[in-house]
Order: sequence, then structure tokens, then C-alpha cells
Amino acid sequence: MKVAMSVPIIRILLATSLFVMGASPSAETLSFASFQMKLEDGWKHRITGGDGEQVTIYGPDGKGTLEILAFHAPRSVSAEVLRNMTNVDHSVPLTWQDWGDYSGYQYDYSEGSSFYRQWWLVKGTEILLVVHTGDALSNDIEIDVINKMVGSLTAIR
Repeated sequence: MKVAMSVPIIRILLATSLFVMGASPSAETLSFASFQMKLEDGWKHRITGGDGEQVTIYGPDGKGTLEILAFHAPRSVSAEVLRNMTNVDHSVPLTWQDWGDYSGYQYDYSEGSSFYRQWWLVKGTEILLVVHTGDALSNDIEIDVINKMVGSLTAIR
């Protein structure tokens, strides 16, 4: 059985499908064993093994990286225990912050021509160690994108 469609209906269907395809968000959601995050447009990732789950995310220009290590503790991790894990001198104040479903500490520093932003995050027994490495002269746009991705972390368990 043949169904005839008029030209205006075909145009409406084509326009609707193009609108839906164009309306999709630029961020891709990546799912790992214990967490999810939104990967911004142009960023690529690689998963490697080890004791915890390790994800390396590469910037679109190939300069910046974001590495995430996931670990499970035998019991819930307190703010004090997590602070001790940072290995940042206690004279340096670190503020407890929320990043997506996780909470913890962030610390920035530069070494030579490299800039580092580190997070020690926890949700219950799940610990995420996150490190962004970039050019010390990197622009604020890259930092905003990194913060957006880390802020999109969602716990699966």
C-alpha cells in the first residue's frame, strides 16, 4: 500500500527533524562504573585500568587534560579525612565545596609553565581525585569549561 505525502508535509517533517538534531546539547554524557559527567564539545576521553577507574579527557586543542581517578573506601569518608588526603599544607585554607553530586576541596597552583587545578571529592564511600593540567597562561574559557565538566559529575551508585 502506497501512502502519498504532499510536499508541504514532507517539508514540515524535514524541518522538524533538522530542528530536533540542531537542538541537541553540545555536551555528551559519559557513563563510567561509578559516575557520569558531561563532556563538552570537542573534548575526547580515554579509559585506562588500575585499582580505581581512571579517565583522561583531552582538550580540543590537545593542550589541556583532565584526569579522574575513582576509588571506593571501606566506609564513608569525612571532610577531615579527605582534607588529610590532599597533602596540601594545613596552613593553606581549603574551602569545602560542592561539585555536582560530590563535595570536597579544590586547590590551584602553577609550576613552571604549567597550571594545575586539583579536586579531592567524595560522596559516601566514593572518592574522586580530579586533576586539570594546562598552560599557565591558559585562558579563562578553558577553566570555565573544566569547571562546568567537573560540576556535572553525577554519582551512579
